[in-house]
Amino acid sequence: MNSTTSFLAMGLVLANLSIQLFAQDELQPPPYAELGYHDRFLESQWKPSSDPDRSIFVSSSAANDGVGTKDSPFKNFTQARDSIRRLQAESGLPAGGIEVVLLPGVYHLPETFDLSKQDSGTEDAPIIYRAEVPGSVRLSAGTPMELQDAQRVEDPALLGRLHPKAQDKVVMVRIPDEWLSGVDHSTLFAFDGQLLRRAQWPNLGYCHIDQIFDRGPTTRWLKPGEKPPTASPGNPIGAKFTTVEPLSPLLQSEFQRTQRMQVEGYLHNDWYFQREPVGAIQDGVIQLQEATRYGVANKIKSIPRRIRLVNVLAELDEPGEWYFDTTDQILYLWPPTPIDPQKTRLSMLSPSHQGMMTMEEVSFCVFRDLIFEDSGRCAVSIEGGTNVLIAGCIFRNGTHRGVDINGGSQHGITGCEFHDLESAFSMRGGDFRTLERCYHFATNNEVHSCRRRGYGVMGMNGVGMYFAHNLIHDMNGALSFNAADTLMEFNEFYNIGYEMGDFNVAYCGAKWHTMNNVLRFNFVHHLFEPGGHPVIGFRNDDGGMGLQIYGNVFYRSGRGAAQFHGPLNSFRNNITMKTQHMWWTNKGAITKEEVQAEWKGLERFGRDLPHGDKGDNLYLMEQMLGENGWSTGVWKREFPMLSKAIQTNPFAQTFSVVANNYVHRVRIPFHIHGGSGTVEGMESKETGKILDLPSEGHFELPEEISMQAFEDLAQLDFRFRDGFQPTNGFQPIPFERIGLVRDEFRDAPVDRSYRADVYKRYLNESGGHYDPEVINARYRVLSNESNRQE
Repeated sequence: MNSTTSFLAMGLVLANLSIQLFAQDELQPPPYAELGYHDRFLESQWKPSSDPDRSIFVSSSAANDGVGTKDSPFKNFTQARDSIRRLQAESGLPAGGIEVVLLPGVYHLPETFDLSKQDSGTEDAPIIYRAEVPGSVRLSAGTPMELQDAQRVEDPALLGRLHPKAQDKVVMVRIPDEWLSGVDHSTLFAFDGQLLRRAQWPNLGYCHIDQIFDRGPTTRWLKPGEKPPTASPGNPIGAKFTTVEPLSPLLQSEFQRTQRMQVEGYLHNDWYFQREPVGAIQDGVIQLQEATRYGVANKIKSIPRRIRLVNVLAELDEPGEWYFDTTDQILYLWPPTPIDPQKTRLSMLSPSHQGMMTMEEVSFCVFRDLIFEDSGRCAVSIEGGTNVLIAGCIFRNGTHRGVDINGGSQHGITGCEFHDLESAFSMRGGDFRTLERCYHFATNNEVHSCRRRGYGVMGMNGVGMYFAHNLIHDMNGALSFNAADTLMEFNEFYNIGYEMGDFNVAYCGAKWHTMNNVLRFNFVHHLFEPGGHPVIGFRNDDGGMGLQIYGNVFYRSGRGAAQFHGPLNSFRNNITMKTQHMWWTNKGAITKEEVQAEWKGLERFGRDLPHGDKGDNLYLMEQMLGENGWSTGVWKREFPMLSKAIQTNPFAQTFSVVANNYVHRVRIPFHIHGGSGTVEGMESKETGKILDLPSEGHFELPEEISMQAFEDLAQLDFRFRDGFQPTNGFQPIPFERIGLVRDEFRDAPVDRSYRADVYKRYLNESGGHYDPEVINARYRVLSNESNRQE
């Protein structure tokens, strides 16, 4: 008997309950099943002219007295911008617009290049900044460092501080006094386009917490107005613990000298990566300097708490690592390749550098085919305005984010690549109260090897956004969204979240206003959790509402395909293969008494917890939409079921639908978690029953499907074979359209052979148990891939 049929007996009662509450037409294919559902998002994307009437040329090697022609180019962006301003004032823009052509070279941007409303183009006469040859123009905000005086470490006292492996490999570079204000724990260095790594122990992965002598003070559960305890220099108050792997004496003596190390890792929860200053190291015992959010606690039985020590000169033991001694003002560096003082480019990336380019109320401008590297707080930021397009660009080597869009309408990021950043991009726009759509879009981008763990490598916040044809892979963070009426389609996600838990590649949660966010026609594959809390494909967390998951393909997607336990969510017409569960949910309040208890529980906010804390859903809705704003005006017209769900039961899967799905080798299609959402509760083995789901919903078991239904498993080609006839009205998934596509801004043919490579690489690997060697191998692969040079 397979898993589906063994589960059928429990589903019979449920079917009788749900069939009375869902009329037949309510279970017909929803509007977003039609391919044309995306038309309004596509129609809102501006297609700029590619034939401007005038060209202005810029060269980083030009003389200062250039006039903007190809033979006599301007020297920098500012000269080009100012010449366009003069032209606009004198005669206006030419009919086809203007292009600013950047000739090959490295353009150093020590100051932010600012554009304002007066620098806008028009719909028919855009202003385009582009590379003459795609990929030949590098815009750098890093501070270039002189290497003529770089020398190997030879002083015996300094050599004694180095790891034995590094003593004839490390060079010293002195940092000028005027640069010191820009150096902090977020400072980075790049070497000929390769992002270097701060010296740490261990080099890959983590060491493991052993004995915990004191979990330390915490800040998560402070009452309104309550302040956390404070530490002072020489008086640390944080947690105390030892590590399984012994600390080297060299490392411990270094801390006595510098007092400048940090701990990074998972101190309490697997979904919370944190950085904390070290306050003391004595006899192998590490003490943190300050209070932490949750404290240090080894509560998860199946996976240890794990950390690494960062900013450790004694652990500078591999090529590509560095350490900065703030006392002596010396950068210690093990170069990845030999230094040529005349050619090698060593740059300091400072988080105090606010941005390479900023646009405020700018419209109808294009930036294309450029490399943005060595950035600080943000490479490109857009505030207000409309129809700014970032296209065909590479964003790499930054202390923080690549692109930030805040407000305005119809801005787009397309055909770009993001890697070796803290996070890739964020988009905010629209108006929740009025449901005005912004129609920002991120399409056809590749994002990989970013450093942020958890949510927010890509972020969307607002109404009416579009996220499509993106390829997201090889990192431990992904997409988070706080949105309404947003469409995410034709994206591919793989090898994400392998070092953490309680994580998802597309995540929203704890909000009741997130109506009509559609995740359809996506491919999620090869997610491997290390153990502990589950890694699952898509999720609407903590009782969030309104996520529609339709027509997706999940193959080896961690613990399951999707997770939600709030109202008005759906999981329909999907295919889930080789995972433990199809749908993960939590046991919620379904009786009258349980629902009343949940409403009463909201009274703790403003008393035991601050208003606006996670779970204070009604208060958060009122702050955004006004009192009962969800049951009047535009919200009532567009989302009438939201008010009905809140009135009926907002604490369970009310009016949710799970129906018309296929599975292959899924152990238990529905997992109803019976424990709480706490660390201890997630470890609970208690499970609910099918009858623990509310009667105001439709929950239908999936059907089994054979691998023979698909074109080619080894190629990860999940198109239906000719002749395969889906049952129960299952709508064929346009699998061939998923992933990157060839277009004007991604001109090379798209090669999907990497899917066969991924299949082979992970053919014999499984998740669900912690194996440091397996996880560390992922880092080594990432290191090799992310250091590619253009």
